[in-house]
Amino acid sequence: MYFNNKGGLPVTLIFLCLSSAVNAQTARHIADPLNLTTTLGAGFDADVLKVAGRLGGDNQKIELNSNFGGDKWNLSYLYSPQSALSNWNFSASIKHGKTDTEIGRFNHYQYQVGIISEFNGWMDIAVFTEVGANYLSVKDNPSSDSITANVSVTALRPWSDRWYNTLVAKGSAAIDSSERYEAHAWLSLGYRVTERWSWEIRYRYESNQYESFSEEETKWGFAIQSQF
Repeated sequence: MYFNNKGGLPVTLIFLCLSSAVNAQTARHIADPLNLTTTLGAGFDADVLKVAGRLGGDNQKIELNSNFGGDKWNLSYLYSPQSALSNWNFSASIKHGKTDTEIGRFNHYQYQVGIISEFNGWMDIAVFTEVGANYLSVKDNPSSDSITANVSVTALRPWSDRWYNTLVAKGSAAIDSSERYEAHAWLSLGYRVTERWSWEIRYRYESNQYESFSEEETKWGFAIQSQF
């Protein structure tokens, strides 16, 4: 879980607890996107307090993160069969945010569905590929609504029992008549203090364009997380 800041290095402290017995997935790395453990968390993005939580089970999880005011949040769901007979995992999410433009601030919702596959490659690198579709709904400016096709690749490389890297690249482009493009990339360096606790430093680049509105930025992030 990350709480990133446009203007500096945010620090996130994650507190996690387990309210009931669930599958702890001891074979899954703490940074694995298919990890289904249950978590609770809180942190700061500059001067904004954010909270987050994830409820995990044997083959699915529901995750929510939000700023303290509740006006920017993301709710996601993952179904992962955790079976050698199936390498396909289903994801769905709803994201609400606010975008500042030269003509005002717009509330928007993004509805996304996708399919994730996992591949264990060279040098113990785990590669996760997701393909899907995203629908953007902009309040008070419906002409900016659009549908995109998305591709995301995540590479997880454990260097030892402690150190690991995560590289993520995402891209999307409109498949309707709108002009909408997004490109995100980030690199994380992580250290597992114990099997349950780790910290990560992340550097992220983002580029977004919606019709005549465009945004480009870089962000640093720091997180401490745990799993049970």
